[in-house]
Amino acid sequence: MPSTLPAVGLYAEQKRLSQATLARWRSWPTTDQQALLTVAQELRLGENHLRDFLDWLEEIVLRDGGSIAAVLQQPAVRRALKLGRSRNDKLKAVKDALRRLRYPEIARLEHELQTCVKALALGPQVRVAFPPAFEGDEVTLEVRVKSAKDLDAVVSRIRQRLTDGTFQRLFELLDEA
Repeated sequence: MPSTLPAVGLYAEQKRLSQATLARWRSWPTTDQQALLTVAQELRLGENHLRDFLDWLEEIVLRDGGSIAAVLQQPAVRRALKLGRSRNDKLKAVKDALRRLRYPEIARLEHELQTCVKALALGPQVRVAFPPAFEGDEVTLEVRVKSAKDLDAVVSRIRQRLTDGTFQRLFELLDEA
């Protein structure tokens, strides 16, 4: 059984973490416990966020090998931790970096879909949304206009993108998911 860091217990007590979460954290090697403690203290992680970190970090190490400490030293995570923003912005950036490491195929798909949406160039009046976790094959287009003339311009752009095949790539990407 790995040794436990007293500071992990103290942090858990301060944050009122459940015994299950604490036991899980303490089951890690000491270097991994310390690495997460440093991040947890910086981001002031509570129970729910900490469990997300435990889940994703364990899954990444299970899939890729290595250590939790090494994952937390990944450049994407380090960059997110160095952001000079609010705690919430930094937390969001770190969770996004970990999510991308945990789900690289979803991260790749998100990037390609964002590139595809930019290529559509539908303008600020049109928002393109995808199904949550890309489960499903429907795309939602939200159109906001103030006049019939604006609507006609938006519909013309959409029609043009359908004709030139730009929309087709978007649906092909969703089919790959």
